[in-house]
Amino acid sequence: MDHLFHYLITSTLKLSFMNLDMLFIRFSLERYYAWDYRFLQKFAKHYSTGEVIPKELVDNMNRARNMFSAIELQRQIFYSAVDLTLFGEQPDAPMDTIALVADLKRKYTNWNHVEGTHWYTRFSHLINYGAGYYSYLYAKCFAATIWEKVCDEDPLSLSTGSAIRSKLLQHGGAKDPSHLLRDLVDHSILRSLDGGVVPDTRSLCKAMGL
Repeated sequence: MDHLFHYLITSTLKLSFMNLDMLFIRFSLERYYAWDYRFLQKFAKHYSTGEVIPKELVDNMNRARNMFSAIELQRQIFYSAVDLTLFGEQPDAPMDTIALVADLKRKYTNWNHVEGTHWYTRFSHLINYGAGYYSYLYAKCFAATIWEKVCDEDPLSLSTGSAIRSKLLQHGGAKDPSHLLRDLVDHSILRSLDGGVVPDTRSLCKAMGL
């Protein structure tokens, strides 16, 4: 449904897919709506009484969602580091993946690797998004900034929706992602460093209660 919605509002003559980083920005931004009472009250009602979902319940759900958010952030950084290391420059000698994962876990989290476990062999994202798992967290940073600076004041307004559509979604992959982001927000949303694009992490940390 998410992809279909994007296809319906694109203005390109042919389907022009966003790159992976931009694709996940869209996913992450839509999730802010799913947790916002102003949006939920439009349709989230009791199946028999029709009572609108209580705001207090939504507030409590949001507080619960941010429990252990720092640990979750560490976990996502760790997963991204494992993915980038496994698909990055490789040594001539065979790689000891067990030692590699254990070292990265000690570096990026507050807990140690449990000997005899090999969770990464079942982590399908390493196959589906080789060297691209970082995009989840990378996109969350941009989405949090977009939500705070463009959507949060009135997420259901015509001006907000029009901005998201015309400046972010309708171009697909036809425009440079950095141009789209700066046009939608401003130049503060990203900066260049060593040939890469670095997001502003402050809005994400604020959204996670950190």
